[in-house]
Amino acid sequence: MTMTTDQTQRLEWTARHGQPAHVRTKALVLLNLAQGRPIAELAGMFRVSRTSIYSWRDRFREEGIEGFKIRPGRGRKATADPQEIERYLRQCPRAFGVRRTRWTLQSLAQTVPSLKGFSTCGVQKALARAGFRYKRGQPRLHSPGPQYAGKKGLWTKR
Repeated sequence: MTMTTDQTQRLEWTARHGQPAHVRTKALVLLNLAQGRPIAELAGMFRVSRTSIYSWRDRFREEGIEGFKIRPGRGRKATADPQEIERYLRQCPRAFGVRRTRWTLQSLAQTVPSLKGFSTCGVQKALARAGFRYKRGQPRLHSPGPQYAGKKGLWTKR
């Protein structure tokens, strides 16, 4: 593979500073390919298929560094439905037969149909993709304020 000086410099910069990490890997592979290393050796060294290297090379020739980006529609499709998650989150868990006043990750996994079978970590990731943050409820009330002890006695058992 032959490259111009400008292409080589751009690849070298991308190999060091490119974001995300897969872009740096692709740049390193193509730099090694330009230095004359065989594709089979590079595939083993970087643990990628030879087909991937061929496609990276071709996309680099056609589009430059922009060809390294992952195109929309690639990868596994999401199984969690963001609209469905929001519909459930906007209602009290008791409306769905859950004997709680607040949602937990586990109760969401058991109740929301598109989250059935998800781990708690998976539910948290699905919430983040849907634009929500999970904040665990506090089991006790506490305030650093100086009048906290007096106020606490007004509305809790001692």
